Amino acid sequence: MKAIKQVLLLALALLFCSELSAQYRFGYFRVGVSGGAMNYFGDLDDDFGVYKFTKPAGGIQGSYRLNPMLQLRMSYLYGLIGADDAMNNDVHRRRRNLSFRSEVQEVSAQLVIDFIPTDRRYLFRPYLVPYIFGGIGIFSFNPEAQYGDSWVDLQPLGTEGQWLADPENKYPEPYELTQFNIPFGGGLRFRLSTRWDMELEIGLRKTFTDYLDDVSGYYADRDQLVAANPLSLIYSDRSDPVEWPNGVAAYNGIRGDNTQKDWYSYTGVTFIYILDWVKCPTFR
Repeated sequence: MKAIKQVLLLALALLFCSELSAQYRFGYFRVGVSGGAMNYFGDLDDDFGVYKFTKPAGGIQGSYRLNPMLQLRMSYLYGLIGADDAMNNDVHRRRRNLSFRSEVQEVSAQLVIDFIPTDRRYLFRPYLVPYIFGGIGIFSFNPEAQYGDSWVDLQPLGTEGQWLADPENKYPEPYELTQFNIPFGGGLRFRLSTRWDMELEIGLRKTFTDYLDDVSGYYADRDQLVAANPLSLIYSDRSDPVEWPNGVAAYNGIRGDNTQKDWYSYTGVTFIYILDWVKCPTFR
């Protein structure tokens, strides 16, 4: 009788595990830590010399496999961006002499599409998988500029006239420091061991702001800026006061290109650990 009970229990356990295996055949969780570099693309990026302004970045992520070729991924990313006209190859931008730095924090949800399916459990996943991803995120930034030994937040200064009285609507509205973005890109995933993967990835972030660098369109009226806050003029026009006593606004009035939005990118390596929470009982 005891032997029959053990056989029945074993049969039920195997049936239970087979059902779980079918249900969770592709489903498993992954967690990872990444490190790499962040780059910014905007009015101060020096065009093809943008990578001279590369800054460090890193983050964490968690994902769940939905089917053989699709994963849902949540990620947090932290990095730095910045640029400096003094390092620019263009003489007009060096004359403008603007600079900035900013921390960037991002939380996003992404769908990851593998080009090679994992049509069995993670133990049988391929050793090399190219993939692409896309999603939606929310990020924060806060451009600062240095003058002497001090770093000053630029958004409250309204360097392009955002906070000035504006009955003629010639100045832009103040920009928000927390906004939505669209992350997308691709990478390669390498299987390192039974539960460890490594991913090499590059991703772009489309933003809906032209003010990652606090620079977009035109110089504001100097007298109005001084009357509102003398610091606003100092950080609006950083040209040489000896060469340009009335500022470079008198030269052509253009501060940036307001026809294009700013972007940033993240390139990194991620080490991933697979969590297997579906386990079958053992009998001794």
